[in-house]
Amino acid sequence: MLPYKESIGFSVAPDVEIFAIGDVHGHADLLDAALERITQVPRIDGKRRRLVFLGDLINRGPQSLRALDLARMAAARTGADEVIGLWGNHEQIVHLSMLPADDPRSVSARSLWMEHGGPGFLAELGVERPADVREALGADRLAWFAGLKPHHRSGDVLFVHGGVNPRLPLAAFLIAPVEVDIGRLDYDLHWAWVRYTFARFWPRQEARRGHQGVFVVHGHLQGHLDVATAAADQVARDRINLDGGSYSTGRVRLARFVDDRMWLDEVTGGTGRFDAPAVDWLA
Repeated sequence: MLPYKESIGFSVAPDVEIFAIGDVHGHADLLDAALERITQVPRIDGKRRRLVFLGDLINRGPQSLRALDLARMAAARTGADEVIGLWGNHEQIVHLSMLPADDPRSVSARSLWMEHGGPGFLAELGVERPADVREALGADRLAWFAGLKPHHRSGDVLFVHGGVNPRLPLAAFLIAPVEVDIGRLDYDLHWAWVRYTFARFWPRQEARRGHQGVFVVHGHLQGHLDVATAAADQVARDRINLDGGSYSTGRVRLARFVDDRMWLDEVTGGTGRFDAPAVDWLA
């Protein structure tokens, strides 16, 4: 992994090293490669190894189920003492789609899902209707969904799928529920959906330290669409974007955090047709 700089100015808890993996979107071969990179990093004596998936493991790519299974079994492979899966908006869509068909939250989610990866996911499962997804997923994968968290905080580093809203109190913003009606949702009010309200914010321009005191590790915003594509420019905004645009660029990003230091890495390749420009964010 590549060292970014000596310090990002924010620290994770002193007893852990944390690896974070960004959006995978069903490109299990890229996730497999990312996990292998982590496996090759020696453990640090006296620190617990924690692995955080930032969400959107699934949808759009060809192997969502294998991506889920790789994440579920990642602890033994990487030597992690703990694996934390976060809700991405795509896990949220699938979860809502499994609610009863007459629930308005399910109706909205199913409509959106069919436009953004749903047919491929159903085909992988061998079913035709969202109503059959729960049974087809099976107990182990459903347990993964049940264990997902909205965010994870260690020290003054926050891991969350979409980001935060700089104009809203952090604690109140982060308790937005998973089970919402996406068709009526203001994306700026939800941690799994917020994008440019967060990405455009520059704490130092308002004499702030971090995003209400935290450095944010996020995904959700494809790297080539970020307002600050280079890692250095993102860090200057007290955040790092680990969405490499897997389904459109064939790249998955990962990072390692130890105390106040951060290392960045990226795996490339994958199978599929990738039509978005790649961003040399580590330059």
